This record gives sequence, C-alpha cells and structure tokens, in this order.
Amino acid sequence: MNFQQLRADYIIGRFVNFYFNLNFASGLHFISVFFLSSLIVLLIGIVFIVIRSFLLIKRSGHEKPVFLELTPPPKTEQESVTTEKLFSLVHALTNKRTFMDRVLGYKIRISLEIVSTQNQGIRYLLRTTQKQANILRKSLLSYLQQLSVKAVDDYLPENVEELKNSKFEVVEFKLSHHFAFPLNKQVDLAKHDPIAYITGMMTKLDPTELVSLQLLLAPAKPAETKKIANIIFYNGDVLDHLNSKSVPSYLKIPVLFLKLTMSALFSLIIFPFWVISTLATNESIPTPNLLGSKPNKDRIKTPFENELVESIHSKISQPLFEATIRLLVVVKNKRDISERVSGFASSFATFANKGQQSIVVRATPRFFKKLLFSSFKKRMFALSRKSHISVSEASDIYHFPFTKITKTEDIVKTHSRQLPAPISLKKAQDLDITFANNKYGESITKIGLNEEERRRHMYILGATGTGKSTLLLSMVSQDIENEKGLCVIDPHGDLIEKILPSIPEARMKDVIYFSPDDIGFPIGINLLELSENLSGEDSLREKEFITESIISLFHKLYSEKYSGPRMEYILRNTIHTAFTTENPTLFTVYKLLINSKYRSSVTDRLTDENLKDFWEYEFSKAGDYQKVKMISPITNKIGRFLFSVTAKRVLEQKKSSINFDDILDSGKILLCNLSRGKIGEDTSEVFGILVMTKIQLAALKRARVDITKRRDFYLYVDEFQNFATPSFAQILSEARKYRLGAILAHQTVSQIQDKDLVNITLANTGTIICFRTANPEDEKLILPQFTPYIQQGEIASLPSFHFYMKISSLNPEEPFSGETISVESTANNERVDEVIRMSRESYAIKYTQPKIPVSVPKKQVTQQALMVPQHSGPLP
Repeated sequence: MNFQQLRADYIIGRFVNFYFNLNFASGLHFISVFFLSSLIVLLIGIVFIVIRSFLLIKRSGHEKPVFLELTPPPKTEQESVTTEKLFSLVHALTNKRTFMDRVLGYKIRISLEIVSTQNQGIRYLLRTTQKQANILRKSLLSYLQQLSVKAVDDYLPENVEELKNSKFEVVEFKLSHHFAFPLNKQVDLAKHDPIAYITGMMTKLDPTELVSLQLLLAPAKPAETKKIANIIFYNGDVLDHLNSKSVPSYLKIPVLFLKLTMSALFSLIIFPFWVISTLATNESIPTPNLLGSKPNKDRIKTPFENELVESIHSKISQPLFEATIRLLVVVKNKRDISERVSGFASSFATFANKGQQSIVVRATPRFFKKLLFSSFKKRMFALSRKSHISVSEASDIYHFPFTKITKTEDIVKTHSRQLPAPISLKKAQDLDITFANNKYGESITKIGLNEEERRRHMYILGATGTGKSTLLLSMVSQDIENEKGLCVIDPHGDLIEKILPSIPEARMKDVIYFSPDDIGFPIGINLLELSENLSGEDSLREKEFITESIISLFHKLYSEKYSGPRMEYILRNTIHTAFTTENPTLFTVYKLLINSKYRSSVTDRLTDENLKDFWEYEFSKAGDYQKVKMISPITNKIGRFLFSVTAKRVLEQKKSSINFDDILDSGKILLCNLSRGKIGEDTSEVFGILVMTKIQLAALKRARVDITKRRDFYLYVDEFQNFATPSFAQILSEARKYRLGAILAHQTVSQIQDKDLVNITLANTGTIICFRTANPEDEKLILPQFTPYIQQGEIASLPSFHFYMKISSLNPEEPFSGETISVESTANNERVDEVIRMSRESYAIKYTQPKIPVSVPKKQVTQQALMVPQHSGPLP
C-alpha cells in the first residue's frame, strides 16, 4: 500500500494519540539517566585531564634540555624555500610520538631563540631534548654545512629574583585573526629580509641588558583544518566561518557537552512535529541538521575571495606548528622596555597580510609578570588560545640573515669553517700520539699521527697565544710518557717550565736540563769537538759539516752586507786551522785571528798546503787596518761570548759534558731552556743552532748503524725561525731515514728573511698545521696547502686553539680542522727541583772561581775564567 495514499488525519491522530499517551514516568526516567550518564562522563573526562596534566608536567620536569648555539658563517644566502624545507624536516622529526605520548598529550617542542647581550652579541639558540639534539644537529649541518653547532648553557637566570636590580618584561605575541589566515609570505629574501628589522631591535645594549625573542614550536594537527578544507572543497563561505567568533579552547569541552544535550532535547521535542508536518503537507521535508548543513556548491566568489581562499588552503595544506612567540626585555628603566617592545611590534608589521592576518601583542595582566618569566624560562606554551603557523611562516620568522642585504651589527658569525676528518684518520688504529680533536657535526675524531707520518716532520704556523704551545706540550707529554727520546728547544722558557712538573718519576734520570742561565752548574758543549775513533774520511766529513754549520751560524747572526764571501772564506780557513790544534773550541778561532804569536805557533806546524798559503800569502800580506776590517764580523760576535758569563762557561769547555750520540740512541730527554729574556737574543740563537747542529751530526752518524736499530728521536723547536739555517733545512729531506723527526713551530713567515728556506722546509714536511695568523704573507704562503677547502680570510679568523691541518706524509689527504686538547700542568716545585738536581749531578760541572797565584801580579791575571770540575758524572 502506498504510504502517501493513506488518510493524513487518520495517521496523525493515531501518532498523536500514541506519542502523548506514553508513560510520563518512563520519559522522566530516560531524561534522568541521560543527565546522570552525561555527568559521569564529564567527571571522568575532568579526572582524566587532571591526571594527564599531572603526568605531563612530571615528565616535562624530568626532561634534560639541551641548548645548541647556532653560529652561521659570514655569508648566508639561503633561499626562503630552502629554510622552509628545513622546518618541514624539523616538523617530521618532532612529530614522531609514542602511543603513551599521545595518551598524555605530550608534544616534542623546540624553542628557537635569538638572544642579544653587549658582551656576547646577537646569537641564535635552539633548545631541545637530548634525544632530539643529535638528529637536529645533523639536519642543521645538512642545511648549512659551514654552520657551527655547539652545546651551551642556558643564558637565563634560574630565578626571577636575580633580575631584581633590573627592569624586565615578558611580552607574548599572537595572531590577530583565525590561524588559517596566512601571514605575508617572504618570498624573495634578496629584496627584503624581515630578520633585519628583528635583529635591528637588539642592538645598542648596555652591559647588564638582555633582549631575547623566543619562538616555541610543536607539531600540531588542528581538527578544524579538515572542516575548513571541506568548506573550501564544497565552495562554502569559508571567510564567514573563519570570521565567526570561536569558543576558547578551555571552554570547548563544556560547550560541546551543552550543545549535545540541547540538541538531544530539541530533537525529542521537534521530531513529532516534523513527522506531523510531513504527513499533513504530503511533502518530503528535509530532516533538520542541528550541527550544520552542507555548503552551497553554486555560490559565486569574487576574485579577491578566490585569492584569499587559495592562500588559506595553501597554509592549512602545509605541516602546522603550535606556536608561542615571546619577547624578554631586561633593561635599566621602564622607558627602555616600552621602546623595545614597540620596536619589536613594529618589526612584525612586515608579516601583516592585507589586514587579514598579523602578529600583535597579546594583552596580559601585569600581575602575571613572574608567571610569564617562568613560562619563558621553562619554554612552556601560552595558556590562552593557541596560535598555529605553517612551516613557511616559521621559516620566515626565524632564519639566518640574508647577508647580501642584511648588515645588522653584533650578529655572531663563524669566520672559519669546520672541515671533517679524512676517512683514514677516522679508522686509524696505529696512532703514535693524539693531540687534538676534530669536531664536525656530532662526530668527534681523535687527531694524531703514526710513527711513519711523524718521521716526515711537522710544520706548525700560528700567531702568539693561538695554541701552538698547548699542542707542543700535549705531544711532548705523550712522548715522555711513552719513553720516547726527544729534545725541546724553547727560546722563551715557558714551554720547558710546563714540561718539567709533568715528568714521571720513572723518567727523571733521563732528563738533561740545559739552561745557560744556570751559571753555577754549566753544561759544556764544544761546537768544534770531533767524535773519537773516526776514520780519515769520516773525520773529514765531520769537520766539513761542523765548518758549514758555523758558517751558517754567522750568516744567521749577520746580514749579507757583513757576512759575504770574504768573511766566509776567512772563517772557513780559520776553523780548519783550529782543527789542527788540540781540543779546539770556538774561542780558538777567535784567538787565531787576534793573537799573532799564537797564530804563528799554529801555522808553523800546518801540513795542509792550502791553509799554509792562506795564512802566508793572503792573510799576512794584508795591512793592519785591512785585517781588522776583514776579521771584525767574526771577532765581534765571538768576542761578545767571551764576556758573556752564560755563553763563556758553556762554550769554553774543551770536552762536552753531554754526548749527543747517546742522547739519540738511548732516548734521553734534552730540555733546552734558552730564554732570550735571561741570556740575550744572540746567545739564545747561538745555543739553539749549536744544539740543532749537534743533533744533526749525531743523526748523520747513524748511517753506520743498521736501520732496524735506529731509535726514533723527536726534535721540538719553538720559534724555529731563530735557529733555521740552510744546513738544517737541507737535512730535513734525509732525517727520516735516520729516524729523526722534527716538529717546527713559529709565528709568522715574515720572521724568516730567506724565503727559500721556508719553501724548502714546507717541501720536506709531511704534516702542516696552521693556527690563526694575521699576517697576509702567511696566508699567501700557506693557503695553497688548503685550497679549495678553505677561502681567503678564514685562516686569519680561526678562534684560539683551533687550526687547519693537512697530512700528506704517506698519501695526500684532504685538509681538516682541529681543536687542541688542553694538558693539565700542575705546579710541583719539589719535582722540578729534583729533576734539575739529578741533571746537574749527571751532566753539569760545578763552577768555582779560579785561584790567583800569589807570585803573579794581580794585573797580569786574564779575564778568562778557568773551569774546575768539582762534581760531574761520567760521560755517557
């Protein structure tokens, strides 16, 4: 039977009779059960919210935050789309939550901050959790490889009471309209960079003042975005929906409960009337939709509305962050607070979007001041209505300056890039020493050298105070601990003073402490002393080597004007003549030139025709004035040492009290304290060259020793430009096979007049380390060693204790950056005194004043002191 053919009055009558004859008590029972069930559900929801909030606060309190300082390079020109992709990645990383996280409502939040102080400048900081720190660090380095990421402490005081002597205020910002309305997109940062206005408000601070902008983010998926997307899809009036007053978040649950209750009651009342109306009119009336109806697909939109709706859809289609923007201002007076806050509010005007969306100050009662600071300190979201921004909006607010147009002062930048360690160093297992760390991203690699690399020498360049001495101290300490033989030549004395306290007791007996300033216990070193039991040819070779070393010494002490071929010719003949005397010293050369009677007694016994001809037909034919002019460059320097107590007591001894052959072969520790402040610059240079000459000679003698029995010995020379001679540079190429490894350090190449000497040294050095140096000549010389991995200006901008290093001893490697390892050197005067005492007993001679014979008139006593060996150990 057709339902529409029934009599309406009959059906209506039956329905009304049925509906109004229901048991009234049953209706009351239904309503009471409904309200009671709803109340129980509401109470359960409230209890769940309270418990969840408690557990959430407890978990947040146990989080150990990590603060990362992000220091950009001098040039940053990352496009806005690149930074947007970075924030999309950050959103994906922080959006990974466990089931329990979702139950508790826990969100992984990060705080992006720009903080400015007078002392530390404008810095970029990121606050996250330990679990997320490494992942974020990797992502940031992939985004900008030259970025420096390091862990730092929180810059905020623990308690607000610490700010009692300053005026401070925390200001929160919010979106002016519904979050779906987008902010103005910053498309081309090359034309306009909003960060310039933000950082511009952070300059000109006093020492106690601080300004910090905080952008707190957590991934969010607002349920309303689906509703907005549906309205747009069905061509509804999305602008009317967004502009309607929305309910605050803390009232949504009660309002929803009330709305459902009213809808249920309204449905009970109106449903019978709908049935009656439908039957009475014989028409199909739609069922009332109390929660809304579908939009009208035929609605026509204006071009402006189309453009705005597209931008809305673009925003809600992106990953969204729940965001809180805060500003902390700590200044001296309230007027400055007002100016800073107004300035920041104005700087955000660049994000305003045609009156539809902007960032404005959120009104906050003044008595919430401490609570706001606590929220800022703990990085908690605002309690009021949340703002949601897209990844593109987050990247527009927080990014590094586009340096092509942004020139804000005081922004902290890294002026030298970090370079990763080569693969060979990362997997190295045979390092003989380690002396630094390579830090690249979250990876830390020990920097060191194996034995074969050390035999090919090391060259260290860097200005004073940059970390050279720290590096040398670390290497020396390890060599001493590893029972290696070594010599340290220190023209300042500071390095030696740090080494002495760290010498272990087991190696104290191996120490030879050579300090010319220790005039009471001088160590004798005879530069012209020849090795015993040498064959004829070996003796000739040794004499020639000593002669060339002394000539190099005089070239070092004099300019070319005074150390030309004539002086070299006279000095060469005089030295070879001195070798014909018994136990010659450097002062023998002096005596041959100024004492004609002594010279005659020596030359009369000469057998070498060349030497006899020189003295008889060349030197003796010159007039007195010409002789003085010829020999003065030599006698001036040697004569100076005659009247220098520190030099004379060392150089006049006919037999050296230390054996350099034994020092190398048995692995002794020779510490040469040649402090120029104590013994003079010339004397320091002479002794440095003297020691290096003796070590070279001892190394060359190893040619007669089987290569497998040659013990490695390391020569450390600080400020080696003071002792660099052509003869030393030449031996670098051969020292490896004699197991002599040189570690040469100095401040600048401008200290070396002979540039060929620098080039020879670099050509024969397998490892190059460069600290900061401000001399353009240094960079010009050393930069080709690191090109193209670093650019001009980066060496001069290296922080202290940081360096660039290149190892090309065995196989060429890419250069990398490093940071020295600090070595603790505790004061131990007793240990130092004991080391020096043992060295004196074994290798020095106690000096006593010569006795003047009674029969000889006092005026006839010469100024030359006599060396009386009172207490000396056996020669090694």
